[in-house]
Amino acid sequence: MMKFYDKLHSRSNKVKSLLCVGLDPEIEKIPLVIQKEQNPLFEFCKHIVDATHTDVAAYKPNIAFFERYGSSGIKEFELLLEYLKKNYPGVPIIADVKRGDLANTAKEYAKYYFGSLCVDSITVSPYMGCDSLEPFLEYENSFLFALCLTSNKGAEDFQKLVVKEGNIRVYDEVASAVYRLNKDYPDRVGIVVGATYPGELKLLRKKFPDMVFLIPGFGAQGGELLDTISISGLNSVVNSSRSIIYHSNQDDFAEKALQKVKEINQEMQVLFR
Repeated sequence: MMKFYDKLHSRSNKVKSLLCVGLDPEIEKIPLVIQKEQNPLFEFCKHIVDATHTDVAAYKPNIAFFERYGSSGIKEFELLLEYLKKNYPGVPIIADVKRGDLANTAKEYAKYYFGSLCVDSITVSPYMGCDSLEPFLEYENSFLFALCLTSNKGAEDFQKLVVKEGNIRVYDEVASAVYRLNKDYPDRVGIVVGATYPGELKLLRKKFPDMVFLIPGFGAQGGELLDTISISGLNSVVNSSRSIIYHSNQDDFAEKALQKVKEINQEMQVLFR
């Protein structure tokens, strides 16, 4: 199994894109013809994936949109992951699950995502400390994206609080801790930094040029693509969800999703010239 870091860069160079498509299926937004399917969440995402797989760097299925339906939703989540791995093994999977708990609990999450589901990467919350992340890294090829400065307005409530002299904020401390962890586990840990905070993104990139950034907030949340990629550079994954998968709510939703992906990739070409 190829390590996520190598797989991501190989894929990005192949498709000339940093674009990660977030798979966030909301039943109310899915076309009626798909809602009638036995596994509508899976079928919706499958159509999106089949249409766009030649042009994207990664997929990020968000478990929240599946957990809503209990065991049947989890089944569809697992169907989607299995479909991606079987049919498009060269495309990295970032499971957006935001796990983070005491080490004894974290190891159980790790067994599920990296042991059973064999995803390439997951998002994690570092709030309980680096020892809560280490069980995930016991899996040889696992990769973690730790929440650092998220794209939502509420990130300012805690993540931007000053905690040390020199205007050092919580997100600075998180990034530094993840950087140290990445030294112990080379190319195995990155951070989530929102495109909605370009100034902070620029400072973090300057300080951590070699760390992989997962960047949400572009598209529906208002982040500017060209500003984002010019700051973050090639060592990044830029995620867009709603503006792609809901570009149309008609039967042509998959074709419209591909159209949007190609538009985004056209803007990204400046990085690959």
